[in-house]
Amino acid sequence: MGKSNKEQTQFIKIKQESAEKFLKLLKTKLSNEPFLDRRIKVKHEGAYVFFPLIYDIEKVKVLIGGISNHLNFDIVSAEGITEDNYKYRSIEEVLVGELPENILELIPKSYDIIGKIVIVEFDQLNTINDKNLVFYKKKVAEALISVNKSVETVYEKLSEVKGKYRLKELKVIYGDDNPETLYKENECLFKLDVKNTYFTPRLVFERKRVSSSSFKKQETVVDMFTGVGPFSIQIAKNNNAKIYAFDVNPSAYKYLIENIENNKMKGEVIAHNMDVKELLNPDSKLGNYLKHKIDRIIMNLPEQSINFLDVACFLMKKPSGILHFYQFCEKPNPIKKGIENLNTNLKDSGWYIEEILNSKVVKPFSPNSDLIVLDLKLKFFT
Repeated sequence: MGKSNKEQTQFIKIKQESAEKFLKLLKTKLSNEPFLDRRIKVKHEGAYVFFPLIYDIEKVKVLIGGISNHLNFDIVSAEGITEDNYKYRSIEEVLVGELPENILELIPKSYDIIGKIVIVEFDQLNTINDKNLVFYKKKVAEALISVNKSVETVYEKLSEVKGKYRLKELKVIYGDDNPETLYKENECLFKLDVKNTYFTPRLVFERKRVSSSSFKKQETVVDMFTGVGPFSIQIAKNNNAKIYAFDVNPSAYKYLIENIENNKMKGEVIAHNMDVKELLNPDSKLGNYLKHKIDRIIMNLPEQSINFLDVACFLMKKPSGILHFYQFCEKPNPIKKGIENLNTNLKDSGWYIEEILNSKVVKPFSPNSDLIVLDLKLKFFT
């Protein structure tokens, strides 16, 4: 049986013989707008049907205006019974009636799910000075758990990615403060620590796109900023390629090793815990071994990738190779600016862009800039 609501629910009370007409009016006159609260059971009492209304005064006014000339009805308050096993479709739906309407307008519209963990940013809520702010955040966290049944812990994001290891500050607001999680993506499994490694689920389609590209047999690849290995491992799963995966963060390297062991791959991933700039050292055995032997390079460090072009040019196989280059570029025309920026920095390298294989905005980054990717064929001047 459904549970009784503690608070009263508004119902529209209609005679049974008019119920079908009412539902048709919702479709024809009101374009199927969500006026009914699907969480609450429809009630039948005597000759009347009681349809539960959503907790939105303005929308109820629209409903009344749309049907008042077509039906006799009353708006009444009564105790509502929740539907058995109702599945909430959004956190907004969970929170209707739980939070004030002005606060509902400020709750997050998006969040990151990484296995059993949700990371959410309260950028709008944090702009208000309200003694109940902690309570509001906890209610949002509880709503996130209601909508996403696999989630156990909710973290608030307190900062952007920063520092050498690309980490963000997180604060637990629901559940156990255990930042380690398992995350499935494109038939691969990744273990990671959301506090001590860099990872974003928002590049899932980008990683799928790159790993599904046309790779030559036994192609040699360098993933300069691999993190826990989402690009490298997905490429190796789908292709008979050898990938040299680098990350400067010891924690990321630890999980990278574990993820390599836990995924079946056609190719091979060779992990290195080091700054790729060290490859330029004349005494670097690995640098000397890889010099001009790499067919394809992935540079997913958008805030600093331009500063590592010298490493890419050092590694790229002559006379040509493929570069997947990610960077943040200002609007408008971020792709044009990205290409110009790259051309300027390649000017004295001996390399140039022979062909732009693909260019696109991956996602908005800020009000003034976008994350873009350029898939390029670079060629060495001969």
